[in-house]
Amino acid sequence: MNDKIGKFIAETRNQAGMTQKELADKIGVSDKTVSKWECGKSMPDISYLEALCKSLSINMNELISGQRLTEADYSTKAEENIMTLMNENNKIRKSSVVKNIIGIALAIIALFLMLASTAYSWTDLIIFYLDFPTLFLLTLLNIAGVLLAGKKKLSEILDVLLKISIPNGILVATVSFITVLVQLSTPEHIGLHLSICALSIVYALLEWLVVYFIRQHIK
Repeated sequence: MNDKIGKFIAETRNQAGMTQKELADKIGVSDKTVSKWECGKSMPDISYLEALCKSLSINMNELISGQRLTEADYSTKAEENIMTLMNENNKIRKSSVVKNIIGIALAIIALFLMLASTAYSWTDLIIFYLDFPTLFLLTLLNIAGVLLAGKKKLSEILDVLLKISIPNGILVATVSFITVLVQLSTPEHIGLHLSICALSIVYALLEWLVVYFIRQHIK
C-alpha cells in the first residue's frame, strides 16, 4: 500500500510541476520526508494529510487509493480504503503488542542472568541453568498440547506452541511454588524449588521467543 501511495504522490507532484523541496515547504516537512513517502518507506502522518491533498489538488480518498477516482469509483474505493486502514491499524497494534512482549521477556531474562552471575562463575551458571527434569517436563507438556490440538502443518504447530509455551511455564512454576509452600518445614529444599519456578518461566520465555522468530519466516 505504501508503494502505491508513494508513486501516486510522486506522480501528482510532477504533474503539478513541483520539486520535492517545493512540496515539502508547502506542507511544512523536509524534502527527505517527502522522498521517504514517495519511495514507500513511510506514510504521511495524519496531521499532514489535509495539506498534502490540498497541495496536490487531490482528495483524501484518492490519496489513500493511490490513484485518481471517477465518481462511479468513489463510493466503492471509500469502503475499501476504510477496511484497508482498519487492517493496517490492527497490524500495527498487534506488532506493537508483540514487540512489548519480546522486550519485557528479554528484560526479565537479562535481569535473571545478571542476578545469577553475581553469585556463580560462568561455568557454574551454565550448569545451574541446565535443569533437565524441568526441560523434559516442559517438552512433554508441549508435545501433549500439539497432539491434542491435532495440527500437522509446521506453521500450525508453531502457532500452537506460541499459545501454550508461556502457560506451560507458568503451570510448572506454580506447581513448584506450591511445593515450596508445602515444604516450609524443610527449608533446605526451598531453594531448589524456587530455582525450578524461575527456570520454568525463563525456559518458557526463551521457547516463546525462538518459536516466534521461526514462525515469522514460515508462511
